[in-house]
Amino acid sequence: MRNLLRFLAFVLLAVLAVAGVFVWKSCTSAGSDSRSSSPILVGIDREFTSLVGRVLPSVVSINATPASPTDPQAALLQRLLGSESAKQPQLGSGAIVSADGHIVTNWHVVANAGAVEVSLNDGRSLPAAFVGADELTDVAVLKIEATGLPAIGFGNSDDVRIGQTVVAVGNPFGLQGTVTTGIVSGKGRMMSEATTEFFQTDAPINPGSSGGPLVDVDGKIVALNNALVQHTAGIGFAIPSNAVRKIFENIRDHGRVLRPWFGVVMLPISQPLADRLGLLDLNGALVQATLDNSPAARAGILPGDVILTYNGRRIAEWKDLRNRVAETEPGHEVALGIVRGGKNLTLRAKIEKLDPPK
Repeated sequence: MRNLLRFLAFVLLAVLAVAGVFVWKSCTSAGSDSRSSSPILVGIDREFTSLVGRVLPSVVSINATPASPTDPQAALLQRLLGSESAKQPQLGSGAIVSADGHIVTNWHVVANAGAVEVSLNDGRSLPAAFVGADELTDVAVLKIEATGLPAIGFGNSDDVRIGQTVVAVGNPFGLQGTVTTGIVSGKGRMMSEATTEFFQTDAPINPGSSGGPLVDVDGKIVALNNALVQHTAGIGFAIPSNAVRKIFENIRDHGRVLRPWFGVVMLPISQPLADRLGLLDLNGALVQATLDNSPAARAGILPGDVILTYNGRRIAEWKDLRNRVAETEPGHEVALGIVRGGKNLTLRAKIEKLDPPK
C-alpha cells in the first residue's frame, strides 16, 4: 500500500512538472508573438505588394516633345526670346491596355506633341504613334510597336463605392513606377467643360502622374488619373474607367469617338417650376424641348416631361441624364421612366450616333 501511494505521488509530481513546462513555453511563445508581426498584417502586406507587382509592368512613362512652330516667324521669335525650353518634354504616365501595344493616357499629356517616347517598366524606350483622342474627356490613345505586352484590364467604374481602397501608379516628376494609395473620396464631380463625371480621390496625384491608372484591389483600372487641385492636399481627380474604355474602343475600332445622340433640351428643376408642374420634389431632368427627327422625338418625349430614370438608374438632375446618354453606345435601346401630367410612364428610345458636322 505504501509503495502504491509513493507511485501515485510520483506520477502526480511528474504531471505537475510537465504541465508547468507547457505553461512556461506557452507564456514564452505568447510573449514572443506579441513582439512579432501579426499574421493578418503580414498577409495584407503580401497581398498589397503582390498587387503592385502585377500592375507596375503595365504602367509606362510618357515623354512628349512639343512640335516646332510651322510658322517661320513664330520659330524665329521663339529663338530670339530664348524659349527653347518650351521644347522640353512633357512628362506623363499611361497604361498598356492591349498586348499589342495600345496605351491610354490623358490628352493634355500628348497635346501638340511632335514626338512621343514611351518608357516601359522593363527598361525599353519605344516611339509611340498617336492613334486618336477625345479632348472633351481628356483621353488619348497611343500605339507602340511591340507584342506580348502585360496589358491591364478595365474594371467597372459603376461598381466603385465611396470609401473604396484604390492605388494610383504613375511617374510623378519623372520618378518612374511610383505607387500611392488612398480611397475614392467622392463620385460625380464635374470639372470645367468635361462631358463626363470624375472620381475624387485622396491618393496623391502629382505632375507626371496624369494618365496613369487608378486601380482597385483586383488590379483593374477603375479610373485614369487626371488632375490635382493646386495648393491643396488629398484632392485629386480621375476619369472613370467606363468612359475611358468606351473612348479607347471607339478610337481603336472606328478611328474616332462615336458620340451618342438623344435630342432634348433640358432645364434644371427649381422650386417654382416644381410647384407649377405639380412635382413632389426637385428630382429629375425637365424637358424644355425635343429636337426634330431625334431619338427623343421618336420615343414620344414631350416638352414638360420629367425624366426620372434611365435604364432603371435614377436621374437626380439634368446632368445625370446627360452623363447616362454619353455612356450609351449608339444603337442601344433604353427605357425611360417619366412623369407627365402627374402620371408615371415608361417610354423606350433608341440612342443614335451623332454625326460630326461636315
